[in-house]
Amino acid sequence: MAEEYHSTALATKRIQRQRRCSSRSRYNKNSSPLLVYFVIITFLIFGYHTLILPLSISNTSQSSPNVDADTSIATTSHSDSDVPPLSTILSPNGTVISDISWLLDFAIIAFPKSGTTFMKDYLGQSDETYLYEREFCIKKPEDVNRFVRLYHEAHVRLKQPMHDKGIRFGLKCPGTLYRHDIEFYKRYFPHTKLIIGIRHPISWFESFYNYQMWRNVSLPSTNKLIGRCVNHQKVCTDRARFHAALARLGMTSMESEEEKGLLFGLRYEHDRRSQQHRLLEEGGMRNNNATSHGLPNQIFLYETRQIHVTTASNELSSNIQQYLNIQHPLKEILSYSQSKTRAIDICHDNHTEVRKLLVEHSTDAADWIEQYFVKSTNVVVSAQDYFFGLLDDWRMDPCKGRQH
Repeated sequence: MAEEYHSTALATKRIQRQRRCSSRSRYNKNSSPLLVYFVIITFLIFGYHTLILPLSISNTSQSSPNVDADTSIATTSHSDSDVPPLSTILSPNGTVISDISWLLDFAIIAFPKSGTTFMKDYLGQSDETYLYEREFCIKKPEDVNRFVRLYHEAHVRLKQPMHDKGIRFGLKCPGTLYRHDIEFYKRYFPHTKLIIGIRHPISWFESFYNYQMWRNVSLPSTNKLIGRCVNHQKVCTDRARFHAALARLGMTSMESEEEKGLLFGLRYEHDRRSQQHRLLEEGGMRNNNATSHGLPNQIFLYETRQIHVTTASNELSSNIQQYLNIQHPLKEILSYSQSKTRAIDICHDNHTEVRKLLVEHSTDAADWIEQYFVKSTNVVVSAQDYFFGLLDDWRMDPCKGRQH
């Protein structure tokens, strides 16, 4: 019985082999004309050089004939020095899906009316910088998406790679430290070098008030702008507390009672616990805030009068050049003045009350900046002794001794 079964099985296998051979023969006969037709069409469309390549790699790069298809895709993707395709940075719905820190080398985030426009225009004169033509603030995720698209296009157009750039890319956005913008810098731009300008709070208040009035913004009298900004107004004495805004960068420990006293103005009025609580809420100094451990960014701090004094401006120019790693010297800073109609003269007796509070704020700010902020290894100032001399003026009312 076993022998019969074995004999039957062998016969079955012979029949199957014969059928397969017959099938292959029919396939070869039928496919030969198709193969010839395919070769002719390929020759006409792609040229003779395609026929030289083995079929297995005819669709890969000729410079890598021994690389398989999967590897050839990897070799055509960007290296560390190329600009990666936008599709590898943003998802189809606009979400950031990879590192974008390399897109932004520096950001001018000085306080309003503290030389931001001048600094943008001045740095923009260099062949080694690129700045967006207008203010560019990143206040919400949609702004991040727009920034990536614009600055990616600029990198491609100017042929600047991810690393070893010949051009530094920057932007200007005054008022960043008043808002939650800094959370975006910590998340997306930890290596971006920040440039921050400050100004004597009394001079700043006058300039910003007059600027808003020049723009036909309706403002009340100055004594009604004491304290926090309300009704979407941008001018108020709380906004002149530059040290409280700078503290949001997390460059100091904010642990000592002395530092807290400066940040919250407690030495002038001991019963300011409600103000302290509010500043903790608005200023972002809570332990669970995004800046609680400090931004890793470097900071270049300047006082606006350093722009206007020739000796100081020359040193400022040289220091900014070094700070941004610009190879060629920046142009000389030329003195300038802005002639806008003044709605108020801050030194008038009508503004005595607001000046008194602003001097308190400016004194606290000068002490905190000098004793705490500039001692951070991440903070750079130009001509430190001269800078400290300018801060000494913050401890006085500049209107004292003037006659009106």
